Amino acid sequence: MTRDELVNLVQERLDRVGHGIQFEIVRDGVRQEDDWWYVPVIASRNGKDVPRETTVNIYANIEDELEQEKELNVLFVPVVSETTAQ
Repeated sequence: MTRDELVNLVQERLDRVGHGIQFEIVRDGVRQEDDWWYVPVIASRNGKDVPRETTVNIYANIEDELEQEKELNVLFVPVVSETTAQ
């Protein structure tokens, strides 16, 4: 699987979450090390970062789905957006 294919697959899964949460994959930061894909993601709702406690279960569920259905090892890396970091 190429990086672009993985990004598209992950974005598809994230888009299904709903609850007013928008997920933005930081494409330049996606990397593969051995069998693992590391995917940095910014989660926001109404222009504000979503608390990490909210996203932990979402990310874990999608990571499990991808492992079970696609035999992919994916680890989401939460990222704080630049607008709230300032």
